[in-house]
Amino acid sequence: MIRRNTNQRQIVYDSLKELGHASSEYLINYIQKNYSNISLATIYRNLGILIDDHMVKKVKLDGVDVYETIKSKHFHYVCRDCQEITDITPVEVNINFGDIHTINMDRVDECEVVFYGVCHKCQHKN
Repeated sequence: MIRRNTNQRQIVYDSLKELGHASSEYLINYIQKNYSNISLATIYRNLGILIDDHMVKKVKLDGVDVYETIKSKHFHYVCRDCQEITDITPVEVNINFGDIHTINMDRVDECEVVFYGVCHKCQHKN
């Protein structure tokens, strides 16, 4: 089903794209601060449509549901100090999805990998 792209849906998508990664609460606060005429129900409805249309996905990072726009395959690095989330490509950690073989699976198309640690900025504070 092809849907008409509404102004509100574009605002939700563009806001999430600008933020990079955001919890629903953070995304809602951001949108309502910058676009005061969008209701909570409209934000949630359009977020659901964007997920259904494979333009946005939800990932669980450190126990929190976080939304991001669909990009090329990547992993996440979460800093335990500043909570910044960084995308890491499989090439940066030398992983080729086509070479991953597991018991009872012929092929792996995708996986969710999250690295946790302390980022370079936080390690070198002060």
